[in-house]
Amino acid sequence: MGSLVVDISLPREQYLQVYQSYVRQVKAVARNGQTVRFPISVLQPFLTHNGIHGSFELTFDSDNKFTGIAELR
Repeated sequence: MGSLVVDISLPREQYLQVYQSYVRQVKAVARNGQTVRFPISVLQPFLTHNGIHGSFELTFDSDNKFTGIAELR
């Protein structure tokens, strides 16, 4: 199992536009420079009135399938 840390700053309006569109994945650059794609729906628990802002650890199984997300504090 592997993990990557991504920093996300997504205003609420932009998140809602993406969430309501046909786009189902987020593309982000991890701190190590690696590009990663993951389901936008996993960010929903972190949505506030200001959007989504923070650092998150994404975890993956041995087949590089997304398995979880946790906010880093």
